[in-house]
Amino acid sequence: MKLPLQLKNKALIKSLIVLLSCIVLLSLSSAFTSLNLSVEKIFTKVSGESKPDSNIVVIHISASDLENIGPWPIKRSYYALLINKLTSYKVKSIGLEIFLSAKFMSQTVYDNLLTKEIVKSGRVTLSSVAGNIIQVKDSFISDSLSYPSPRLLDDSIHTGHINYLQGPTFKIPMKIKSNGINEYAFSCRILESKDKFNLPNTVDVNFVSSWKSFKKYSLLDFYDLIQNQNDELNQLQDKTIIIGVSDLQAAPSLETNFDDEAPAFTLHAFALDNLIHKRYFRNDFKLISTILFSFLFILLVWFQKRFGLNKYLLFIVSFATLISTAFVVHTYLFLRLDYLAIILPSIFLFVYEAFSELTEQKSELEGVLDEARILRSLLSTKENELSTLKTNLDISGKTNSSDFTKKIKLLEEEISKLKENAEDEEEAEAPSSLEIKNFYGIIYRSRIIQNVVDLIQNIAPEDVTVLVTGESGTGKELVAKAIHSLSKRNKNNFVAVNCGALSESLLESELFGHVKGSFTSASADKIGRFETADNGTIFLDEIGETSENFQVKLLRVIQSGEFEKVGSSKTSKVNIRVIAATNKKLEIAVKEKKFREDLFYRLNVIRIDLPPLRERKDDIGPIALYFLNSEAPNSKFSKAVLDVLNNYKWSGNIRELESVIKRAAIFAKSSGRKMIQLNDLPNEIVKEFKLNFEDLVLDSLRQKWFSHSSITETAKELGDVSRTLVSENFRGLVFKMLTEHNFDEQNTAKLISNSDDEEINDRVKSKMQTFLKNIQDSIKEFPQNGFAFAKENLSSKYKNLPQKFHPYLDEVIKHLLK
Repeated sequence: MKLPLQLKNKALIKSLIVLLSCIVLLSLSSAFTSLNLSVEKIFTKVSGESKPDSNIVVIHISASDLENIGPWPIKRSYYALLINKLTSYKVKSIGLEIFLSAKFMSQTVYDNLLTKEIVKSGRVTLSSVAGNIIQVKDSFISDSLSYPSPRLLDDSIHTGHINYLQGPTFKIPMKIKSNGINEYAFSCRILESKDKFNLPNTVDVNFVSSWKSFKKYSLLDFYDLIQNQNDELNQLQDKTIIIGVSDLQAAPSLETNFDDEAPAFTLHAFALDNLIHKRYFRNDFKLISTILFSFLFILLVWFQKRFGLNKYLLFIVSFATLISTAFVVHTYLFLRLDYLAIILPSIFLFVYEAFSELTEQKSELEGVLDEARILRSLLSTKENELSTLKTNLDISGKTNSSDFTKKIKLLEEEISKLKENAEDEEEAEAPSSLEIKNFYGIIYRSRIIQNVVDLIQNIAPEDVTVLVTGESGTGKELVAKAIHSLSKRNKNNFVAVNCGALSESLLESELFGHVKGSFTSASADKIGRFETADNGTIFLDEIGETSENFQVKLLRVIQSGEFEKVGSSKTSKVNIRVIAATNKKLEIAVKEKKFREDLFYRLNVIRIDLPPLRERKDDIGPIALYFLNSEAPNSKFSKAVLDVLNNYKWSGNIRELESVIKRAAIFAKSSGRKMIQLNDLPNEIVKEFKLNFEDLVLDSLRQKWFSHSSITETAKELGDVSRTLVSENFRGLVFKMLTEHNFDEQNTAKLISNSDDEEINDRVKSKMQTFLKNIQDSIKEFPQNGFAFAKENLSSKYKNLPQKFHPYLDEVIKHLLK
């Protein structure tokens, strides 16, 4: 059951996985661009729109405008009028993002008028268009540059190119060189930056909102405002006006994170906004982020190994932290990062962790299957051996041979235990819900308890004293509560007192109360249990443990309801119903003068005898299932477990059964099972019914006196099984017995060896100390940060150890940490 190489140094493997993902990302960065942009789109949707610069105003020529003023291209006299009016309202600058081509001869008649208005305004930037653009290092070069017709008439008119590089994103070269002339971008020209040297080579446009978020007017709407001399026009002072075409039949469109179809000219409005607020995207840190994120992941991997942090919690927190950081950097610093340097290693690491867990679970399962196979094989061998013995006995005719008889009996016992192991894998059939009854918490299906229930129902309404007898843990208080619940006093208090748990003086004070100053610690008056139970029911458990002096006082209160508080001569009176309980034979105590006869008869008006659990086996399954459903809903018992529970003697009765089921539920849950199996039960319960694999190992090692070669010989003897399987079962057994015997090494060694031979005990003790030292040495490698930390860093100590021994290894680690 060896673990594969990839699980032996998980931190190193995980580091290599991160490095591999880093190399893939660096080698194929362009292939992952669209995925990175998809992450950015998610970020944008999460962060929402930002308000574009309020000093940028858009005037767009819409489809409706063209329907009313004529086909495209419209007369240039409209632009001349528009520029004239905008200038009169003292706008800061005007950008006409419409290329005024000189090839339209019909427009030349208006060119002089338009040129005149542009020159007069002194604040207009026209659009130019570059030809094919190539990038040489950090420069952009074009084979041609086309100017608008007004610029051809007057070269003092400002122009800016409206070209952009369309790839996964929209990038605008801030400067294009053509035939020795530098042509700045349209948005850059409008901005008229005095420090063009500090501008980026390109602006990777950040569409901060929908284009409709700009302050905007259609052309005819704007003319209407002019016609009506609307005061709103006064707000245009010192604004930057971008004029373009929004009719998608006349001009192209763009797809952005906020618009499926935005007019292409708005690209330059967003570029201008980006330049003003320096919120264009930058790719400078993309390569650095790939390396940085990879480094952080490797750091976290080793941080987890060193400090023993929960791998899933660390994974979630780390991923969330890095993604959140990337989100903040993208949203507020406008840096484009390599988000896949977070996502890809996370996916790879998650797959690796899942694969590791599956491999480890498979290894554990193989160990369990190996044990099951060995035990099945042994069962077959024993059955054949028994058959041979019986045949030889018949042939020899020696029916009185004690040797044959002993061997047959021993084999039958071993076969019975091995069959229990086989049935431990099969789910027991749950008792029918129709058969199980719940009477005020008393779970049963047996006739004997039905008789008790019938008696309770008959006597509960009658105001008589009741004596409940039965062994400890049989449910005497449940009976008392049921009687109270069905009585006429059920609206008043039910008070329970354990008489055996208190000394005579304390019991008297507890039941009758006391007055202030009656004894040293009596700093105030106290109401006793009898007063508390007035008009209700008092349950006196372990009544047989009380002294004769107390019994006299108790007799009086039962007869007349009268009593005196401790330290008081004043008589108090109550009206109560008394239910007493005992696990003793009071008749014998009366004969031995240990219990007052008159009190016995006062208590024994109605008597309910509760049978021990071993005498009501029909109820064991339903009660066990009730406790199991309370602790772990939807869990089941194996057939072997139910058989063991039904056949155990249960000296502690229902209370012991409840404790055993709670323990079993915890053990099954820690193993990730919904079925309670024999390994979940205490050893003292199953040892008579089950032959564990570790028992076979221990028996074989004992026969070999725990010699140096005993592990190897035992592995061969048990059917050439893995030596690791044998040694790990022995290691687990050592941890189990150490835990159960308070880490007394000397005593534990003797119990394991089952011998008084000092040499054999020394061998066992030496092996035990080797196991402990191995763990102790590993603990010393890390800072002392408690059990959870130590367990995470000692995960290798659990890998080959059968699951049933993990809780005991937990206890060993806790012990060594003290």
